[in-house]
Amino acid sequence: MRHITILIFIQAIGACASAQAKFPFDSASHQVIYTRSFKLDAKVKKADVYAAALAWFGDPAGFTRKNADPPADTANAKKNKRKAEAEAQFDNPRPLQMQDPISGKALGMGIIRYYGSMNNAIKLLYVKYDIMVEIKAGEATISVSNIHYFHYHPASYKQVPLYSFSGGRPCDEVGAIEALIGCQNFRDEFTNLTAYCNNVIYGQVDDFRKLLKQKKYLYDPKAVSISPAKAKSAGTSIGKKGQ
Repeated sequence: MRHITILIFIQAIGACASAQAKFPFDSASHQVIYTRSFKLDAKVKKADVYAAALAWFGDPAGFTRKNADPPADTANAKKNKRKAEAEAQFDNPRPLQMQDPISGKALGMGIIRYYGSMNNAIKLLYVKYDIMVEIKAGEATISVSNIHYFHYHPASYKQVPLYSFSGGRPCDEVGAIEALIGCQNFRDEFTNLTAYCNNVIYGQVDDFRKLLKQKKYLYDPKAVSISPAKAKSAGTSIGKKGQ
């Protein structure tokens, strides 16, 4: 009975994890879109926030992430050549792709390299996506969209379809993430992929928020301005109260 209870508990945890690890799907556009807006302080200049966004895109380390490395094979020259070509294709030394100061928009690129397993349906997946920052009067918005995947077999570094051990039609080796969501039937593996992508992308969104907070560009409802007369009056009241 104790073993059954433990098994049910483990299954419940797995079900909760599966329910939580979902890509943010926008039903209106039928696309996966991460988006968040931040209210800016009224005294902050739009140009200053925009400059901070451009500087944020200037750090390549923050826009290329990986969960693990596939097994190395230094003896296979052909494979290593294809590996070098793939890594060059998804190299991201300059995340900033486009800037438009007039409209207050800046477009960057993010790369995720996700290694599942040599024996899994998901073997080695490169995920490429757009990061749009838009600065308007009183508001900064960051959104991630246009997410595409590229699937490789680490043993050959050739692009291969994603096959499930449970059968069914394989998923294309390259495509939009929305297509992979509709095609995949390897739920546990896909849940792990989703959880990792969410962790990376939501982390990047929060990094942008932290930058704005560090620069003191965010609206702070606690920072209420008090006129000198009111401040003096408040100080007098406090003094009398303490006497």
